[in-house]
Amino acid sequence: MGVISDSPLFNILMLCGSFGPFVASFFLTYVERGIDGIKLIWHKGWHCDKKAYLYISFLLIPGLSFFSLLLASLPLGYNLLDLLKFGKYGYIFTEILVTFLIGGPFQEEFGWRGYALDYLQSKWNALESSIILGGIWSIWHFPLFFIVDTPQLNQSFISFTISIIAVSVLFTWLHNNTDGSILVAMSFHASINISYLVFMPKISITSNLIFTIFLDVTIICIVFSYGQQKLNRLNRKDETVQILKLSH
Repeated sequence: MGVISDSPLFNILMLCGSFGPFVASFFLTYVERGIDGIKLIWHKGWHCDKKAYLYISFLLIPGLSFFSLLLASLPLGYNLLDLLKFGKYGYIFTEILVTFLIGGPFQEEFGWRGYALDYLQSKWNALESSIILGGIWSIWHFPLFFIVDTPQLNQSFISFTISIIAVSVLFTWLHNNTDGSILVAMSFHASINISYLVFMPKISITSNLIFTIFLDVTIICIVFSYGQQKLNRLNRKDETVQILKLSH
């Protein structure tokens, strides 16, 4: 299998390419809705009226990762402080900022959740749209599996795709319960990337299994509680009534 080598020019080109979803979302929004559409999508990128979901977006994945590692590590004699060690805190904050701006969230989420998700949900239900967008999102990352110094280089594309589709359901849930806030999507995306950076050196087979169970249970509970049609509790009552009618 060939691997693309690292070089300054290549890094610049890859960074420019990562803004593809961002550029596409603004272009398509302008074509369809004009300058008012541009203003709206930009506003959604920096506002969220439902702060609880914003906090959830940044804490959910790090929390699941931490407790998975904790449960897997305690029998081995590790303590809480061992799991919290990660260089200097200033380095973490720098990584958060860099990750947010050029590590995926800012470049991608205006496209994935700012434009594509709403378009898909106009044709399919929320769960189906999540699966479709997760597949597209995974394929978009496929070239990274051939590039050195990327997290995807040594991963299985199949397992990566499954995980991307899984978290896409959570992205849709957050999106549909915050009036389409792109800020929440960027925050959630950043939290996933930061969790990988912070916890990856300590991940074991056991902790990964525990995390997968935690994540799956979380997704199942959300789909059951909010409904697969909209993944929005405001629409859950109507969906339940419809299901009851069909059962009779």
